[in-house]
Amino acid sequence: MTTPPATDMASVLRDSSLVVTCGPGGVGKTTTAAALALAAAETGRRVIVVTVDPARRLADTLGIDGSSANDPFEVTGAGRDGGELWAQMLDAQATFDRMILDRTDDPERARTILTNPIYRSIAGSLAGAQEYMAIERLHQLWSSGEWDLIVIDTPPSRHAIDLLEAPDRLVTFFGHPVYRVLTAPGRSLARVTNAGASAFLWAIRRLAGPQVVEDTIEFFRALAGIEAGLRQRAADTAAVLRSAGTSFVLVSSPRAEAIDEAVHLAEALRIGGYPLAATVVNLVHPTPTPIDADTLAALADIGDGPLADQLTFHRELSALADAETREIRTLRAHAGSTPLVEVPLLDDISDLAALAALGSLLTSGL
Repeated sequence: MTTPPATDMASVLRDSSLVVTCGPGGVGKTTTAAALALAAAETGRRVIVVTVDPARRLADTLGIDGSSANDPFEVTGAGRDGGELWAQMLDAQATFDRMILDRTDDPERARTILTNPIYRSIAGSLAGAQEYMAIERLHQLWSSGEWDLIVIDTPPSRHAIDLLEAPDRLVTFFGHPVYRVLTAPGRSLARVTNAGASAFLWAIRRLAGPQVVEDTIEFFRALAGIEAGLRQRAADTAAVLRSAGTSFVLVSSPRAEAIDEAVHLAEALRIGGYPLAATVVNLVHPTPTPIDADTLAALADIGDGPLADQLTFHRELSALADAETREIRTLRAHAGSTPLVEVPLLDDISDLAALAALGSLLTSGL
């Protein structure tokens, strides 16, 4: 049965077991995720928010430091009526390692993977590794059953949908002919004869030398032992992301370039079958009170001075607000019947009280 669309952000937080914030960079997405998590905790829910590289002030507000990376910890002073707020900063390397350990029954095989030079490079720097590990961490938290609500702050990206497609890409990878050849038992570098795999290995050998090729084969062969578990994990996560208890919150600013990216992402969510539940537009400038025609006529010949400067500022702010309104209208059309919340330009969030105030703005719809 299809879940009816939410009428406001408060109902999104009440009815969801997973909230995923997504959108362009620099629009306050991470802060929005934290504020939504805090607002849910204030209603008595046990909530965890997983953030990706939060701004320093927000990290201080949540109590995040280097020593707590990848370990959930309770945010002091958050939550009411039995509610709790926990926070965690994603550590892609540690999450990757934990995934290997969780999915490997043989300690020796796990050690082979974790110490392999190719694995160390992939876990730390491969394009998309951080995105996939955010999804992997989601699966770990979801499977634990410890939380009433999980809030995932996705990494900012022009192609943020790549994060959501990571589980599907992993399944495709395991079915690729090159992977099948590399993991076939009894093969060595000299005996790999498949045309696609040979071309692939020849290119690596030419660029990096034969040892890198041997390390690559060893890595893929060791990975083959946990393939079935990873494939099932990826399929489970893909299903969770599209489930009725999941809500995607699209976050943008009213800037034209941010709106364009948000519109692209909203369409990608629709095509991918991911449930968009609400949209937030941060950093909205106020619309000045209009000046009537008679007053404008009386001020037409005003000379230079503070009053003239104020009039110029009023015109510029009015033009900016009008432009933002047009951009927001474009995004609203793609949001359909789901709620869209406009948040005014605010000071930096520097403490829990300010974060709670933002949460109130988001859930009241003002």
